[in-house]
Order: sequence, then structure tokens, then C-alpha cells
Amino acid sequence: MPSRYAQFKEKLPISLLSDETLLAFRVLLDEPLDIVDLAQDIADLAQYPERLKDSYRKEWEAYVIKALAFEIRQHGELSPAEFIDLMMEKVEDVQQNNDTYHNLLRQVHHAKGILQSENTIVFPTPLRQQLTAFLLPITTIPTPKK
Repeated sequence: MPSRYAQFKEKLPISLLSDETLLAFRVLLDEPLDIVDLAQDIADLAQYPERLKDSYRKEWEAYVIKALAFEIRQHGELSPAEFIDLMMEKVEDVQQNNDTYHNLLRQVHHAKGILQSENTIVFPTPLRQQLTAFLLPITTIPTPKK
């Protein structure tokens, strides 16, 4: 039987969450001594806004799924409906009353604004530049005919 995490990952449509709601879950479920410093990651968006769509969103999705699997285990006495209500209340409270969330959300919106701006070009990182230069010649190789 698959683990609860695997079941959550398969069944929960987390990719449908808006960035705002996903961030609220991420803030709610954040562990203070976690290896990932959420505030620092989001502060880095000022210099690297492409990380929002390239890596951070997927990291947040995985983190939230794993943390939710743990939370549901911790609240085993609750019915699924009660657990859903509890999580909804907590996320709504974060969105309405959490200063950290509002500060991080402002920075996320700034990064999204940069990414969506028509007069802004996000330069690739040195690693991406090297990979592109290395892999670009592949486009000149003819594909074999079937």
C-alpha cells in the first residue's frame, strides 16, 4: 500500500492552488528550524524572480503535501470533514491576520510583476547560459526518420 504522502501527492490537486493560497499553506505549515528558510527564499526573488516559477512553486507544493500528510496523522481523531474545516480555518486566518504572510506575499507579487512585465527581460543564470550553449547544437542534428 502506498504511503500517505504518495496517496496525497496522487489525489490532491495542489497544482490548482493559486500562489497566494499555496503560500498561505506554506506559511501555516512552516517549521521554524527547517532546512529551507522560506523568508530568505522569497527575499531572493528580488534578484531571481524566475525561481518563483522554476523551482519554488514545486518545492512549496511538495512541502505542503508532506506537511499535510503529517498533520492529518496528528489529527487522527478528526473526521475528514472536520480536518478540512480545521485547515480551511487555519489558512483563512493566515491570509487575514498573519503579518509574515502579508510581507512574503508582497514580495511574491513583486516577483510576479517582474516576470509578467513586457519591458523586463530576466537574464538566465550563468548555469543556464552554460547549459544552453552546451545543448543548443542539438537543434541542428536532424531527427531520424521513422
